Amino acid sequence: MLWIYTFLLRVGLKLSPLFARNLKAKKWLDARDQWKFDLKGFKKSKKIIWFHCASIGEFEQARPVIERLVVSDEYQIAITFFSPSGYEAKSNYKHGDLITYLPVDLPENVDRFLELLQPDVAIFVKYEFWFNFMEGLNFRKIPMALISAYFPAKHWTVEWPGILFGWRLAQFDVIFTQDAMSCDVLSSVMINNTNQIGDTRVDRVIEGAEEEWSFPSITKFVDGGSDVLVVGSNWAADDKYLFPVIMNHPQLKVIVAPHELHNDQKINWQKEFKDQFVLIGDLDSSDQKNQRVLYVDQIGMLSKLYRFGNAAYVGGGFGKAVHNTLEAAVYGLPVIFGPENDRFLEIQELKRLGVGIEVKNGIQLSEAIDKAIGEPAYRSHVENTTSSFFENQRGASDKIVYWVREVLKKK
Repeated sequence: MLWIYTFLLRVGLKLSPLFARNLKAKKWLDARDQWKFDLKGFKKSKKIIWFHCASIGEFEQARPVIERLVVSDEYQIAITFFSPSGYEAKSNYKHGDLITYLPVDLPENVDRFLELLQPDVAIFVKYEFWFNFMEGLNFRKIPMALISAYFPAKHWTVEWPGILFGWRLAQFDVIFTQDAMSCDVLSSVMINNTNQIGDTRVDRVIEGAEEEWSFPSITKFVDGGSDVLVVGSNWAADDKYLFPVIMNHPQLKVIVAPHELHNDQKINWQKEFKDQFVLIGDLDSSDQKNQRVLYVDQIGMLSKLYRFGNAAYVGGGFGKAVHNTLEAAVYGLPVIFGPENDRFLEIQELKRLGVGIEVKNGIQLSEAIDKAIGEPAYRSHVENTTSSFFENQRGASDKIVYWVREVLKKK
C-alpha cells in the first residue's frame, strides 16, 4: 500500500502550484528543496538526534526534550519543520545545529536526506508520521519515537481506510502518548508499542512561567486595581465576539496578542477602541490616562503576557482550532475559548476540571468573563486546581530523554 501513498503524494505535489494562492502556500512550495542546500554545509561531528515538528506548537513540545539533551554537549541536534511559520519563527533557535524544512516524503528524498544527515535517532512530534521516512528509518535500523502523541477514538489511522497505512505506526520503537486512551485506541488495532507518560508541553510551560521576565511599562499599564483580560492568539473570527463584550466591560483592561500580525486586524482594534487603544511600541510615550486596550504587535511575547492577567481568552476556537491554552492555565488563570477544541486532550481536561470555559457566542463569552473576574471563590478554585494539575502532569520530557540516552548507548 505504500506505493499508493507515494503515488498520491506525487500527484499532490504536481497539482500544488495550482492551489498555492496565498502567501503561506507559496512559501511552502518555494521551500521544498531548501534542505538540499542546508545539508550541503552540515558536518556530522557527534551523534545526531533528529526532531521533526509540524510547526511552532509541536516545536514547543520538542523543546523541553532538546534543552535537556544539550546540557551534556554530547549530541548534535537537527530540527525539521513542515510549516513555513514554524521554520521562520525558529530558524535561529540556538540549540539547533541544523534547522531546515522536511523534504517531501518521497523515497528518493528520504534516501538522500538520511544519507546526508546520518541521524542516530529520530523523534517525531504528536501527529507527524510520514510513512516513507518511517520505512527508510526502519530499513536502516535507526531508532525512532513518536512523542506527545494523542489518538482520540476513531482516529483516522485506526479506521477504514486509514488503517491500511496506520498499521505502520508499529514501526516506531516507542510511541509516547499523552493519555491512556491513546494507548487503548492503538491497542485495539494491535499496535502495542506505546508508553503513556503525558505531554511534554506541560514541562515547557512550567519552565516558561518560572523564567524571570519583566516589562515595566506593562506593569504600569495593568496597575490601578482593574481586572485584566489577556487575549492571546486571536483571529478576526474571535474579534467579532470580543469587541462588543469588551466594550460592555468598561472596567476591564485588555492585553491583546494576535496569532498573526495582520495590519487589517490591528486597524480594526484601533477603530473599535479609539483613544482607549495603545500599541505596545507607544506605551512608554503615552500618558495611559484613558487607555485600557494594549495591542502587542510583536512575536514571541504571548506566553509571558499571561502573567499580567486575571483571566485569559485563547483564540482560534471560532475558526479551525483553539491555540495553546496551557500557556495561560499555568498562571492559574480561568481560560476561555471557542467551540472548536475537540482535538486537544488538555482542553478537555481543563473543561472537566472547571478551569476551561467553552463559549459558543457573545452572550456566553460575556457570562464567562463575568464569572472569571467577578467570582473570587471560582478564581480560588482555578488557582488551586491548576497548581495540582501541572504538578501531577510534569515529567514527560525526562522520561523521553532517558529513552534517548539508553538507545544511543547501544549505538
